[in-house]
Amino acid sequence: MLNVEPIIFDFDKGKFLILNQLALPLKEEYIELNTIEDVYNAIKEMKVRGAPLIGIVALLGLYLGNDLYNDMEYLKKSRPTAVNIFNYYEQLKQKIKDENNYKEVVRDFIIETINKEKFKNLQLSSNGFNLVRSLVNKEKINFLTHCNTGSIATIGLGTALGVIKFTHRQMPGKVFVWVDETRPYLQGSRLTAWELEKENIDFKIITDSAAAFVMKHGLVDVICVGADRIAKNGDTANKIGTLNLAILSKYYKIPFIVVAPSSSIDYNLENLQNLKVEERDKREILGFKDVLVTKLDYPVYNPSFDITPANLIDYIVLEKGVYSYPYKF
Repeated sequence: MLNVEPIIFDFDKGKFLILNQLALPLKEEYIELNTIEDVYNAIKEMKVRGAPLIGIVALLGLYLGNDLYNDMEYLKKSRPTAVNIFNYYEQLKQKIKDENNYKEVVRDFIIETINKEKFKNLQLSSNGFNLVRSLVNKEKINFLTHCNTGSIATIGLGTALGVIKFTHRQMPGKVFVWVDETRPYLQGSRLTAWELEKENIDFKIITDSAAAFVMKHGLVDVICVGADRIAKNGDTANKIGTLNLAILSKYYKIPFIVVAPSSSIDYNLENLQNLKVEERDKREILGFKDVLVTKLDYPVYNPSFDITPANLIDYIVLEKGVYSYPYKF
């Protein structure tokens, strides 16, 4: 079982640490956050990632900063796709009575939010398990998942990976997971595989481009993925490659499930079809960890996420229930 915390808070000592996800799985190390710039860089450089966890760390940035509303605008730019940051900030604004003396409110809100997210993770994982059991009438369940949606992305049990873990705990030895490596940052082969290893869940890593092959051969019963942002109509923004899986799932008639906390829903957007896609540094494609695999001057297009239309998603699982198309949360 995973016993490594993705973030460590000690408000009394003023000590805040994050698990450096770029070093996993080869090395488990923590990085200290002392300034709002440290927080911004940790999120931007993906040392910390996963929409719910990004939101928590962005709240910590406000605690370490000194100009509440300017700090909010600054940190929103670190990973603009993760709507959790925006939602947490809006909730926090309702609690701030004195702009000049807000640190205690931020601290209390961080603790409150962590506890709520852990509870949400447990609830949505249970909801997802019940859904999967109703869809897959087999002794052993073969999942396919993309990116990393576990404890180090959410601060709780996880979202899509939380469903997988919950299923394993209810059905020990009866769960197998195909892990998309998830190019270009390899969150699957580095982070999801690491979490599955900690949980003693059987898995195999595949290239993203092998997903159709394993589906064709009947080796996948259900696809579970997370979400960075969900619109009111159910359109979902998630790690690049998610749309590929949604399209393939329709062709091969495999249930496609998105799992997320309600804090990932953007109630300000009817759909995501005009959402600006964040483009990241081309060096993420041309190499990894400063090791080039091709020429640095080659042109690259590196979108960070794609948009999966609501009608390609069979179910969206939240802590408050299971929803199917057409979506009304």
